[in-house]
Amino acid sequence: MFFFNKMISLKYITFDRFLLFIVFISVSSSISLQFIYNLTPCKLCLYQRYLWFLLLIFTFLNLFSPIKKNKLIKYIILFIILFISLLSFYHSGIELNFFNNIIACSQNSGLDVTTIEELDAIIKSAKNNDCSFPKFFLLGLTLSNLSFIFSFILFILSLIFYRKNLSINYD
Repeated sequence: MFFFNKMISLKYITFDRFLLFIVFISVSSSISLQFIYNLTPCKLCLYQRYLWFLLLIFTFLNLFSPIKKNKLIKYIILFIILFISLLSFYHSGIELNFFNNIIACSQNSGLDVTTIEELDAIIKSAKNNDCSFPKFFLLGLTLSNLSFIFSFILFILSLIFYRKNLSINYD
């Protein structure tokens, strides 16, 4: 029985390390895409990035916490992953014109212009930060599509691996 419990404990630690690694790759790749490839994120992308960063903090706490069976951290991780999935699903739906955007993603440009030349300069210097126009594709998928796929898979895997740890004992 001791060996079996040790195997289960090792499986959770391995999954927690895997989760930390995947979340770290996700956060670092989004930051790299912004600064190396000069991709300016829209508001929804920034919200997703903040959630991924928050998830990184909690996965780190989960792995290196002195309290190994802290259910609260695991519930928070599940909630954050679920919220990332929902937000990226919504973002993907906006890109595919399934949903109307209720969050103003474009910036106010302050169109107090008096000449055509000033308007032309504003148009040429404006960056596209609208959530409905994807700026990057990988294998035909946008970054919000990839975020939805990865976060949904991570949510399902987390439910599977944390299921026993989060179960409530009525004894």
